[in-house]
Amino acid sequence: MTLQQIDLRELSEIRGNGRDVLTAYFRGADGLSQLSHREKQIRDLVDDALELENFEASLSNLRSLLEDNDVSDAVGVCAISSAVLDICRMYPIAMEVPNRLTFGPAPFIRPLAELQDEYETFLLLACDNDRTRIFTVTNEAAEAESAIKGGIKNHVRKGGWSQQRYERRRDNQLEHYGDEVAGELESLIRELDIRRIVLAGSEETMQAIESQLPERIGELVVGREAFDLDRPEDELVEVAYEDYFAQERRDEKDLWKRIQGAALSDGRGCLGPKETLAAAKIGRVETAIASRDLRTQATKCRQCEDVTGESVDKCPGCGSGDVFDVDYIDTLARHLELTSAALDFVDPIEPLSKAGHVAALLRY
Repeated sequence: MTLQQIDLRELSEIRGNGRDVLTAYFRGADGLSQLSHREKQIRDLVDDALELENFEASLSNLRSLLEDNDVSDAVGVCAISSAVLDICRMYPIAMEVPNRLTFGPAPFIRPLAELQDEYETFLLLACDNDRTRIFTVTNEAAEAESAIKGGIKNHVRKGGWSQQRYERRRDNQLEHYGDEVAGELESLIRELDIRRIVLAGSEETMQAIESQLPERIGELVVGREAFDLDRPEDELVEVAYEDYFAQERRDEKDLWKRIQGAALSDGRGCLGPKETLAAAKIGRVETAIASRDLRTQATKCRQCEDVTGESVDKCPGCGSGDVFDVDYIDTLARHLELTSAALDFVDPIEPLSKAGHVAALLRY
């Protein structure tokens, strides 16, 4: 299973009342042993006997699962266990994850949400006049999807009418070749719901392909790099990611500008953590944006099970003091998943930071 195949909406539907769910992130080779200090810390912090009993049972179930399944080859692992909810599962991930152990009312999906946002699948075309290879690039790995033969011969140096006829035939071949690649691209984009394309290889071939792309597909091209296709494939992927991430940063700034503009004009922009979570809970958010480095808490109430977007001593809804802190971004991410809204993690943007590091574009 790839990172993008992990269903965050399904995980967001798993919900307890108190601290019912244990979530572990670790690097596969070292396993849970990396989190032993955090295990002790949780034991020292949990002051409810039933919650502590659930923690120990959930941890035991998780260890049994890992004993039965070798994850030493996995770059990263996400594991979720709850004795109360009768859940114990794990997801090997082909990417590094932060070592983390949490104990809360639901699976801790924030690291998965950040990685899925940052590493969307995109198409990479490695093209020259001989052939074009189309790859899907997911989690820094390329998988070949198709190859189109070009067989376009080099220019000739002879003069006269024969050369002109040759060049016309050659131009027609390039046009046909570009059209065939464009057709394959259109099919893959429709099938895989792709939002970005990077071209690399021969300048002439890239131009021939781009000239045949429909406008809606041409708009998805975020980079084009002259590249020697005899170089190693990992270098090709590295170059493609440079263009991919450059566009990612541009898109993040554009999203903030849209939210900022909406907040200043028609009121469909929402600013601040408390206001954004309140809108997310009732399904008003279309897309939220959050600073990647934001570390703040929300508050969960055991009595009414409501959550508020700040750290408080009493539940604003029912007045109960039986509350506990939860990670704000994790809570926001789950509400957005449940209402089919998007969450973009961004590098610090000064006006966004001043607005509370969190904002959203609203549906209504």
